[in-house]
Amino acid sequence: MLRAVMVGPGAIELQEVPLREPGPHEVLVKVKACGICTWEQRFYQGVEGAYPFLGGHEIAGEVVATGDQVAEKLPPGQKVAVASLTRCGECYFCRRGLDHLCANAGEKSIPGEYWGPAGFAEYIIVRGYEVYPLDNGVDFVHATLAEPLACVTRSINRANLRFGDTAVVLGAGVMGLLHLKLACLKGARVIVSEPDAARRQKALQLGAIAAIDPLREDLAGKVKKLTAGRGAEAVFFTAGGTPALAEGIRLLVKGGTLVVYGSIHPATPLNLNPNDLHYHEYTLTGSIRHDKESFRQAAALLSRGLVEVGDLISSCFPFKEIDAAFQEAIRPETFRVVLTFTD
Repeated sequence: MLRAVMVGPGAIELQEVPLREPGPHEVLVKVKACGICTWEQRFYQGVEGAYPFLGGHEIAGEVVATGDQVAEKLPPGQKVAVASLTRCGECYFCRRGLDHLCANAGEKSIPGEYWGPAGFAEYIIVRGYEVYPLDNGVDFVHATLAEPLACVTRSINRANLRFGDTAVVLGAGVMGLLHLKLACLKGARVIVSEPDAARRQKALQLGAIAAIDPLREDLAGKVKKLTAGRGAEAVFFTAGGTPALAEGIRLLVKGGTLVVYGSIHPATPLNLNPNDLHYHEYTLTGSIRHDKESFRQAAALLSRGLVEVGDLISSCFPFKEIDAAFQEAIRPETFRVVLTFTD
């Protein structure tokens, strides 16, 4: 099979390697499509990372073979999404149901040689619990968004949205817009904060009741005006750095929840008045990765056609044009770029 190896910033090699049989607890999946996440983009740009690196964790494909001890006997040809993150099932966090925080989790690796999720390849071998069946009507390209959708599902669940709530999403990239879609599905009104005009327009097209430029407009004032002076029940930080995060706290209604979904690089301290927590009973929390339940929910949302994700895909490239695909993906105006694999 062919796999893509990032050997350094901006340097990708296609290597031909033997294809092995799956072990007793493993599933062999033929990759049909794989998204290029911002995480892999940072490796490509040299912002972070260790090389050589096997990228690709937004994976959709079909089952080729399953090991004899895999609990769910998925038939060959079954369409699946892959949650490419290992869980030990035995540590303190796994036993508490926090498998996304597994103390022994990590990307797959070839000892002393390569590491990474390895979805940029014609085939991938994963553990049985990493494979989620999809309805056969789900497009493979759309199915690559199962993984980010699962991460956002968990973030939305952290906020405990109720019907009729107002949510503010800070940032209108792919993750911000997925928050918008799922919050709307939860019955919330959604306000989006985004400095880029094209992305604000996209947010309005996807159901936001308002899209505000935080650099030119009074974000807090507009949110208060749209909420009868109270503020939003939930704020989701997906981008914008520490200043946006600090502003997000000011947007909350008493008893509201702010979810820190996005990371900040470089991280700077947040100036927080502890009395705001005491008197207003704000909940400040974070959300990272997906857990098994949120991935199950994401697979169900896609299979049942409850969330449209095709409008977040900017373009597709054949796998062998992966270098051109990365060049497209790192352009600031793109959303998700997806690699496709043909027989």
